[in-house]
Amino acid sequence: MVVRASLALVVVTACTYKPGSFRFADGHVAGQRVTVGCLDVSVARRPDLAGSAVLEYQFGNRCSRAALVDLATAKVVGRTARGQELRLAPYDPRGELTALQLGGRSDGSESLAYPASERLAQVCVDAASLAHAGEPRWLCFARLDNDGAPGATELEPDPAPAATAEVSL
Repeated sequence: MVVRASLALVVVTACTYKPGSFRFADGHVAGQRVTVGCLDVSVARRPDLAGSAVLEYQFGNRCSRAALVDLATAKVVGRTARGQELRLAPYDPRGELTALQLGGRSDGSESLAYPASERLAQVCVDAASLAHAGEPRWLCFARLDNDGAPGATELEPDPAPAATAEVSL
């Protein structure tokens, strides 16, 4: 089975994003919400796809100036059922992911697959790393059951992954 992930950053400018609303152009808000710098960010875990954890990102620029959105270098770690932690990278076989500027009062969304050698019980993302902003803001998501919703908890700002991607929960 081939894993396919949309790699184009979708930016919608038809409507002006309202700061703090977490109401994006597609009308729905998924996942856990956090504000980092100029970005209102919502992250949700979707059902795994062909051995990859899938995260859905939605973001709105609360500022009138452009804001950085860097999904390519966002810090993402996974934890297996045995507790092993793995640094994850998005599926990007053609190297298309790159940091982009999101226009003032604009919003966008993206879903990315994160391949792993083992099934992941939990996936954590540092939402602040999307914007290269300040203190880490870890959001963690349990694996989805077929009909369940993701469970998310924000970690304390202390657990910055080391070079070996260790995260203390």
